[in-house]
Amino acid sequence: MSKKVLVVGVFDLFHRGHVEFLKKAASYGDELIILINGDEMTEKYKRRPIYSEQDRATILSAMSCVSLVEVTDSFDVKPIIEKHNIDIIVHGDDWEHESYLKQIRCTEEYLEEHGVSLAYTQYHSTVSTSALLQKIKES
Repeated sequence: MSKKVLVVGVFDLFHRGHVEFLKKAASYGDELIILINGDEMTEKYKRRPIYSEQDRATILSAMSCVSLVEVTDSFDVKPIIEKHNIDIIVHGDDWEHESYLKQIRCTEEYLEEHGVSLAYTQYHSTVSTSALLQKIKES
């Protein structure tokens, strides 16, 4: 049985940092499933995305390491965990563990009951959508 990896994010203004993160996340298992935050959710949570959710899904689906892309308008990842029998969730280490659990609406107990582990990869703040937007504003 294949090991399924889940990553969650906006993935707007797709850049090298996203590519490196997704390749690293894919190395944790056999299938990489990406749950992207929908346009409405992203606008409420961060800002209006530059690329539509359909464009972001298309870009992500083009990566050879990606098995599936789905769009959500909910922070709760439990439905996707159960739908796809996720084994591991990977996120950047720019989040504290408890804050990230709260963000994805999960508890340690829930993850343990469903056999899901969390892994954090190194976050590179110099290669980010926020940094790109700032650079665009300054030019």
